[in-house]
Amino acid sequence: MKPIADSALDSLARFVQVIGSDSVLRRRFYWLATLPPIQRSNEIHIMAEQMAAERKDQDLVAAFRLFADPRVFEAGMVALREGGYTND
Repeated sequence: MKPIADSALDSLARFVQVIGSDSVLRRRFYWLATLPPIQRSNEIHIMAEQMAAERKDQDLVAAFRLFADPRVFEAGMVALREGGYTND
C-alpha cells in the first residue's frame, strides 16, 4: 500500500493531466488563478463540495481540495506551463 502522501501526489499529477487535456477545466483553472488566494480557496472548496454532491471519486475530491493551498495551486500552474498546456 502506498503512503498517503504518495497517493495524494499521484492524484494531483493525474488532476493536472486532466485539467491540461480538457479546455473547459483549463479555462476554469486559469480563472481561479486570477482570484486572490482567499477567494480562490473558497471557490475551490465550493467546487469540491459540488464534486462530492455529484458523487465523484472521494480521492479525486480530496486531491482537488489540496489546490486550495496557494503553494499547491502554484505547483499545479507550473506543471501546466511545463506540460505545454499554456503559453504563459
